[in-house]
Amino acid sequence: MAQANMTIRLDAGDKRTFSAICENIGLSATAAINVFVKAVIRDKKIPFELSTGSTAAPDDFYSEANIRHLEELKRLDDEGKLHFISKTMEELKAMEK
Repeated sequence: MAQANMTIRLDAGDKRTFSAICENIGLSATAAINVFVKAVIRDKKIPFELSTGSTAAPDDFYSEANIRHLEELKRLDDEGKLHFISKTMEELKAMEK
């Protein structure tokens, strides 16, 4: 398979950080870009996230605001003030019209 070069420009700090993260994952920056390109071609979308296992931002599901919301829903359910409605797919489709 013929090889081709691709030149990209990015912030020097971003390049250092990206290279360090790739190294922690066990890939060179070039190998990581090649994995990304192949996955995009295969899936025709941005298909995945590579990670060292730690994230800068916490999982949104476990955010303080969401936990408070879930606790409030549980309290309402415990008090009998929360009522769920179930609909069949046919009923939901009929509501769209």
